[in-house]
Amino acid sequence: MRRVVILQEYIPTYRVPFFEALRARAAKEQIDVVVACGRPNGAQDLRGDSSTVEFVQHLPQREVSVFGRRVVFRRVSKAIRGADLVILEQARRNLDSYWLLGPARRRTTRVALWGHGRDYTRRTKSLDRIVQRWLTRRADWFFAYTEGGVAAVTEQGYPRSRTTLVQNSIDTTRLRKQISAVTTTDTDSFRARHDLRGKTALFVGALDESKRLPFLLEAAKLVHNEDADFRLIVAGDGALRDEIESWARTESWVTYLGQVGGDAKSVVLASAQVMAMPGRVGLVAVDSFAAATPIVTTDWAWHAPESEYLVDGVNAVITADDVGSFADALTETLANAPRLAGFAEACQAGSEQYTLEAMVENYVAGILSALEVER
Repeated sequence: MRRVVILQEYIPTYRVPFFEALRARAAKEQIDVVVACGRPNGAQDLRGDSSTVEFVQHLPQREVSVFGRRVVFRRVSKAIRGADLVILEQARRNLDSYWLLGPARRRTTRVALWGHGRDYTRRTKSLDRIVQRWLTRRADWFFAYTEGGVAAVTEQGYPRSRTTLVQNSIDTTRLRKQISAVTTTDTDSFRARHDLRGKTALFVGALDESKRLPFLLEAAKLVHNEDADFRLIVAGDGALRDEIESWARTESWVTYLGQVGGDAKSVVLASAQVMAMPGRVGLVAVDSFAAATPIVTTDWAWHAPESEYLVDGVNAVITADDVGSFADALTETLANAPRLAGFAEACQAGSEQYTLEAMVENYVAGILSALEVER
């Protein structure tokens, strides 16, 4: 069997079903996919979403800060020994990228990158972009999360014929089944416990600065002042947990649940009318589709690639990037039952398009092509 090694910093829980399905599907093509990773550090660790699974090979890894920048050292030589293809993140911080792709190394193994294609989530300096472009151009293949990532690397001169559109997703089939299994008794009990009145917005995700939680609270206060039936549920964990817990203590209409998953997450999703996400939108877009619960967000400049799945007025509401506009959109959307029903129908269609199964098929097709490409 041919051997493909995928290097990761760590494995979040949501990514486990993908790697399990990828390994099974690749084995049918006589390809052994090995996943090697370290452990989460700093803010990653605070999210509480890391997972340890049997098929993952542990990498010795250390992270340091150099002039305010994250730099990650990983010992990868043992993990990649004998590999026909190595796939690593498109990340400037990982020093092994420079060793694997650098001009001083005579490569006999194909090396591919998997990433966003460009810096979606933060402003970068020209030197950062030059370094990323240099690394990308030296890769034998590129796996892009979304169509925007494919466009970004091809605009920089990378051959489109050497790219794969992965269509990043989560296990929507499992999530839809879990949500379908939620009973009226489940949601009635949850709503009664938290005094929900049919106008509930849900925030779910990492509690960090990228999610713009102070913006969310300010807007939510305006909505509650306008409509006393409005409720906000916050689910997740992270560096700003203390701040969120303080909200919940002082504002009776705010409920903080902590980290939720599995059946508990399904009940929460089924109990809310919209998802309120003024900051970074990423894979939560796929959660929204699976739950048929539309996202209300802003046209903030630093969303993750999966925000491309959202279409304003079709399966989501995208407002101007100010608190007043966001609050108005929440108020108006929650008060408009026919519009909510239309959004739910469009979200369901999205959940059938952006699936884990499609992502796995795309990824395996990319691996097969990368294994055959001329170096």
